[in-house]
Amino acid sequence: MESSMSTSESSISFPSLKEKIKEFVKTEFEESIKKICSEAELKKSPNLSEGYSDYVSRIIEEIVVNPARDKKLQILYNHEKHILDILKEYKEEIKFATSLQADIRKEEATFFSSTLKEVCASLKETQVDTKYQIQWIFELVSSYTSSLKLSNRLAEEHVIKLLGEIQQEAAETIKKD
Repeated sequence: MESSMSTSESSISFPSLKEKIKEFVKTEFEESIKKICSEAELKKSPNLSEGYSDYVSRIIEEIVVNPARDKKLQILYNHEKHILDILKEYKEEIKFATSLQADIRKEEATFFSSTLKEVCASLKETQVDTKYQIQWIFELVSSYTSSLKLSNRLAEEHVIKLLGEIQQEAAETIKKD
C-alpha cells in the first residue's frame, strides 16, 4: 500500500487542488453574475457557472500540473547540477591554469618594463661596443619572446585539454539523461 501511495502521490494531491480551483472559480463567477443579472435571469439558467468553472479549472490545472514540463525541468536541473559538480571537481585545475596564464603575462610585462631596462643599463656600463649591445639585446628579446610564446602555447594546450575533459564529462551526462 505504501508504494502505491508514493507512485500516485501527485494524483492524490492535485485533484483536491483542482476541486479547490473549481470551487473558487464557481463562487467568483456566481458572485459576478449576481451583480450583473436579475434574479429572474438567474432562475432561467441555474447551472450557468458549472461549465465555466470546469473549463477554467481545467485550464489552470494544465498550467499548474504539467508532467512533461516538470520532467524536462528535472532533466535540466540534474544536468546543470552535474555540470556544477564537474566544475567543482576541476576547480583546482582551473585555478592552476588561470594562475599559470596570469604568471606568464606578468613575467612578460616585468621583462619588458624593468628587466630589459636593467640589462640595457648594465651593458652600457660595461662599455661594450654599441653594435654588439644592440645585437645582444635583439637576440635576448627574440629568445625571451620565443620562450614566452612557447610557455603560453603550453598553458593554452593545458587549458584546451582541461576544457575537453570537462566537455567530455558534460557530454556523458547528457547521454545519461
